[in-house]
Amino acid sequence: MVVTLDAWAGVLQSLDSIEHVAYEYVMEKVQADYDMPQIVMGSLDTRLRLQDCDVTLVAFTHQDRVGLGNQTIGVKCQSAMRWTVYVPVSVKLFKPVVVAAKPLLAKHVLEATDLIVKRVDVGSLRQGYLSETKVVLGQQLKYPVAMGTVISQQTVKPKKIVRRGEMITLIAVAGAMQVKMNGTALSDASLGQKIRVKNSSSKRVVEGVVDGPGLVRVSL
Repeated sequence: MVVTLDAWAGVLQSLDSIEHVAYEYVMEKVQADYDMPQIVMGSLDTRLRLQDCDVTLVAFTHQDRVGLGNQTIGVKCQSAMRWTVYVPVSVKLFKPVVVAAKPLLAKHVLEATDLIVKRVDVGSLRQGYLSETKVVLGQQLKYPVAMGTVISQQTVKPKKIVRRGEMITLIAVAGAMQVKMNGTALSDASLGQKIRVKNSSSKRVVEGVVDGPGLVRVSL
């Protein structure tokens, strides 16, 4: 977006100088918050004619802060012949991000060969991202993903390793003593999740934590 004014006779302000002021302003702001940001400057309309400013140009933004992504930076001349233009700017920040190494189907359980880490502009990501593959290994995809799709916590769900109605081993823990019993899971559950289990012998319903496939641990 550019605010244009009538053409003047005389010396004109260099458009490069305006863009440079905007660049320095953005770089100073974003370096305070991010490591190694990249600033991509948009170009002003070459038809723009502005009188040469005889005072120092001032850059500004109407936002609370200069963040990542696309935005506009204002540059103004505060001499007798005032003018203001807006320079398009994109702030990029590239970080290691987990992405799909190949097309994957919904409910697929992620393995190491399904994922790679590549540098991606995180300013363009709206659903978050992960920097290590181990965070999602063994989890299921909620929906199909194409090769190169960024994998986040919103993309996956814990794999259910206990199913409702399944016969499980109930491990009752009392201090240093452990007692193993048979039971029936009353719902689906994933690793570390709480679940209600019916003891096959006493018919008593207890709550425990899934400790592994077919294993539920209960503290007495």
